[in-house]
Amino acid sequence: MRDNHLWNKAQSIKIEKTDAIIGGFDVGFDHRIPEESKDFLMDFVYWVEDRFQIPVTLWVDFKYNHYLQDGNTRVGYKFYWVDFKDYPVFSNPDDIPVIELAVRTEHCSREKILASFIEAISRYYAWLTNGSVNAFAPDPKDVEDILQAYLQDRPA
Repeated sequence: MRDNHLWNKAQSIKIEKTDAIIGGFDVGFDHRIPEESKDFLMDFVYWVEDRFQIPVTLWVDFKYNHYLQDGNTRVGYKFYWVDFKDYPVFSNPDDIPVIELAVRTEHCSREKILASFIEAISRYYAWLTNGSVNAFAPDPKDVEDILQAYLQDRPA
């Protein structure tokens, strides 16, 4: 993975936070999501936490849907955030960013679900850099780089 890859660049960011703000993922699963889907998603979550800094808690709500609606558009994920009031200080636990991710494997491969998850996490990193999240578009090559790194690291 390139040094200028957003995920790598975000590792050097020093976010100041209060003790109420912990890092890493916090996840919730729709009760209808099968255990095997939960397992592959959590495997990816642990892989990301082991390799990349998640300084501000990132809440992920895994939804049992084929897609989510963003206006009239069907999407694989949604990312919610509150702009930093005093960058790089983050102090309000009620303002942690949230990802909603559609997780149904009947018509969508695990790799496609993970690619959507990687895009959503990329938006989190764009937010961490205090960039314009609205204007940010994840680079498909960067998404593929992360996906391939994960697939290569995964035990067979």
